[in-house]
Amino acid sequence: MKAISVKQMSLAAIMTAVSCILSPISINIGPVPISLGTFAVCLSVTILGRNLGMLSYLLYLLLGFIGLPVFSNYGAGVEKLLGPTGGYLIGMIFLAFFGGYAVDRFSKSFIKQYLGLAIGIVLCYLLGTLWLGKVLSMDFGKALSVGVLPFILPDAVKVFLALALGRKIRSRLSFLQAE
Repeated sequence: MKAISVKQMSLAAIMTAVSCILSPISINIGPVPISLGTFAVCLSVTILGRNLGMLSYLLYLLLGFIGLPVFSNYGAGVEKLLGPTGGYLIGMIFLAFFGGYAVDRFSKSFIKQYLGLAIGIVLCYLLGTLWLGKVLSMDFGKALSVGVLPFILPDAVKVFLALALGRKIRSRLSFLQAE
């Protein structure tokens, strides 16, 4: 494993801060709000790649877990992670992993990177839906209808925008090119 440079560490910290700023911004539409968390994770992994992107997201989760109000609707703490949206928060790790892998592996292909991020979101949706159903005693269909269906189009747009912006930023950061 290659050591992380100070520049890379600093950029991961900056992207953690970006996640902390964007993710609490939410529109309540039911038990699962629309937030900018998906955009923040996609932007982070597009700029940072898989390893640093996952590090950035895990730091964000840790900050929320210890009580900083960085989750949707400025939520924080273990109760937020164990609540209805906890499965989506944990499921974002899959988004960071698979999306970051696609960013690293297919650096020249917007479509393949988009598909990698989409696979990560589908896995996040799956874990989040199962968790939501368990916490709120809903069957899978009901949990899917309130926890996934309203988010498909907004998330598709957020992934597209984050990928377009992130690719532009990443191309300007020469120290990330060797990753």
